[in-house]
Amino acid sequence: KMESGDENTEQGKSRYVWTSFEEESLLNVLDGIIAGGQRRDTGSFKSGTLLKIENALNLLCPNSNLKASPHIESKLKELKKDYSIIYDMMNMSGFAWNDIKKCIEVDSNEVWDTYLQHNKKAKGWRNKKYPLFDRVATIFGSDRATGNGVEVPADMMEE
Repeated sequence: KMESGDENTEQGKSRYVWTSFEEESLLNVLDGIIAGGQRRDTGSFKSGTLLKIENALNLLCPNSNLKASPHIESKLKELKKDYSIIYDMMNMSGFAWNDIKKCIEVDSNEVWDTYLQHNKKAKGWRNKKYPLFDRVATIFGSDRATGNGVEVPADMMEE
């Protein structure tokens, strides 16, 4: 077996499967990029950042041949989607993040079933371990802070 990830075919298109080392390397590179100010206030990365990530990853994982597009782009999209699903649940009544088990816990089956009726993407996330959450929150957290669910003081006063 090769060291780098395999290509999986899903719905007729080839999808790269990242190794845990490649994923960890990506997160480390992203931490450095954010610390270096390569992210806009909106949470998106400045132009040219994907190529910097590609170059850094190919130094850390020389046999992987990871490209900015499609590999890194789609992995970032996947991480952001996972983070968004968990973040949205954490901010709902009846849901809580278990920092020891690294998963979302729900008060009751009723709360869960009701939530799933309107949030199909959350299916499978109840009690699912997601040890990357803290790392991904550092990377994508500011994206969510500018989006839905943010209350300005006037809104909070209405409650």
